[in-house]
Amino acid sequence: MRFVSPLLKHAVYPALHHSGWLNRITPPGGYGVVNYHGLIPSDHSPLDPFLDGNLVRPEVFRKQLQFLKAHYTVIHPEDFRVAMESGTPLPSRTVLLTCDDGLVNTLTDMLPVLLSENVRCLFFVTGASCSNNPGMLWYEELYQLMQIRPLSEPDLQLPVAPDDPIPDPYNFQAIWWSTVQKASRLDAKSRADWMALMRSYREPLPAFHSEKRWRLLSLTELKQLARDGVSIGAHTMTHPVLSMCNHEFARHEICQSKIELERAVESPVWAFAYPFGNPATVGEREMHLAREAGFSCAFLNVEYSTVGPQSAFSLPRIHTSLRTTLPEFAAHLSGFHARLQRAVGG
Repeated sequence: MRFVSPLLKHAVYPALHHSGWLNRITPPGGYGVVNYHGLIPSDHSPLDPFLDGNLVRPEVFRKQLQFLKAHYTVIHPEDFRVAMESGTPLPSRTVLLTCDDGLVNTLTDMLPVLLSENVRCLFFVTGASCSNNPGMLWYEELYQLMQIRPLSEPDLQLPVAPDDPIPDPYNFQAIWWSTVQKASRLDAKSRADWMALMRSYREPLPAFHSEKRWRLLSLTELKQLARDGVSIGAHTMTHPVLSMCNHEFARHEICQSKIELERAVESPVWAFAYPFGNPATVGEREMHLAREAGFSCAFLNVEYSTVGPQSAFSLPRIHTSLRTTLPEFAAHLSGFHARLQRAVGG
């Protein structure tokens, strides 16, 4: 599929979109789930396509919402919850909106657009947002710290498991991801201490000019979201790669996030989103733990599940990004892209 993707993106999908044909296709299962990771705030200029590529520009986000309202029914998260818990099929061509991570721009930039378009979204946040000093996503900070200087210090070296693949030494992102996986094996306190040590070797640190881009929601801001009627879901305590965690640590990350968030927002937290959410980071163990924690459903971040049969704990989502065009958005949401991938074995 990677060889025909540019043709699909720039020729096939625009032609199908403008013909209206994609808008007449019913998504697989009758409904779709669209996932975001926040918006690019006005005081931030995208610098790194890798880090900023998960975000969407506000004007593009509004156009996507308007497209959904014109061709689908955007369901309230609580109505989605009722369907999941009762086993009732959702109405055809229903769409649920979700957003992962809980960056502060979800409150300052994303929520105003949602309210002005009169649609609702299910926000997945981490346990870090249950404090008033949440910091930033540790793996994004790690990326930036490793750009300042490679991990050459002996006391920053992390244990290597026998089956760990050796990353390409000339591929920075591969080295970073390998480090994220190894750091995910540490418990939360050990990882926080390791990150603090890394910062100490790289002082003075560069200033992050846009707090709305990098910082996570604080407890005060999370409560404000809840007061505004926003549905809150859990995204673990610290956003590790769950498949790299031992059983007890993975259980704690999942179960404790539900407990802490319910205490913070004073309402049930019924939905869970797996960090990273792809087959390399989520398996049957993680799905069992999400069910065991008392969630009603759990979401992946891929368009269809390859981890056993689809269930309420392996719900696929359409991931939007900075470069997602509206025709591409329509092709993915309709299920046409996923069907095409399966047909050609991509």
